[in-house]
Amino acid sequence: MSKDDKIKTLITEELKSENAKEKYLDILDHRIDDNRKSMGRLFLVLLLTTLAFPLLLETKISEISIGPLKIIDSKIGLGIIPTIFTFAYYKYLMIWFDIVEQKRTFKLLTSELFNIDLKSFLNERLKPFSITDSIDKHHSRGKMDSIGCLSLFFWIPTGFVLIFFPFVFEVYLIKKLFEILQPESIFDWLLFITPIMIGIFTLLMLIQVIRNDLKKDKAGT
Repeated sequence: MSKDDKIKTLITEELKSENAKEKYLDILDHRIDDNRKSMGRLFLVLLLTTLAFPLLLETKISEISIGPLKIIDSKIGLGIIPTIFTFAYYKYLMIWFDIVEQKRTFKLLTSELFNIDLKSFLNERLKPFSITDSIDKHHSRGKMDSIGCLSLFFWIPTGFVLIFFPFVFEVYLIKKLFEILQPESIFDWLLFITPIMIGIFTLLMLIQVIRNDLKKDKAGT
């Protein structure tokens, strides 16, 4: 049984009335919106930490403010940034995976609620907007012309860069962090090891999610 079939079965068994389906759909829509706002805030954190680290290396930032907390020591600031970056990226990916499942459920639920085909024009108009979904839709429908091929050629490497750049940047951060800290104390080692552990955990989580999706796709075929 495919993932879509499992979700359809749950919708049929758990949401038996139209009223229950409508309420669930409304709550799901709000959850998707909340997750997107969280992703926007986390993206801002990733962007700011990416910019702040090289500026701190060149001592162009005198202090870092995190709410009421102010960090004046540039060494501590440099030590904390890799952990903030790796944790923000881990949480960003977790929310992204959650949104993918939420949008899948949303699409299946509207199809069931309005008794329309899953991939119909009407059902496609109901699901929340997504840049990745929009790109996929325009490249998967109809015969692809030269402009479509050129656009696809542009988006594929862009997608790989967006996914794997944070991991490359994490390696850069950790390398620089070791050079700066030259860890001797427990605190220094903690600052150095923490982003490594979060980065490894994020990579393992990404691999596991991809493997699970591939297994479920094979099971559904």
